[in-house]
Amino acid sequence: MKKIMEVISYLALVLIVGAPLLFYAEKIDLDMNKMLMTIATVVWFLSALCWIGREKVDV
Repeated sequence: MKKIMEVISYLALVLIVGAPLLFYAEKIDLDMNKMLMTIATVVWFLSALCWIGREKVDV
């Protein structure tokens, strides 16, 4: 499960970078850019919470 969340979070980061590039290349309009970046940001935060954190320590 952790690995899946890692992949999802990295894909969201790619989308966060890719959306403005698509807008700059005039492939998508501003509203689509805003929507993609908002969705990717939410997905990244939710998926990163599942795998970024403290390491478990054996007692």
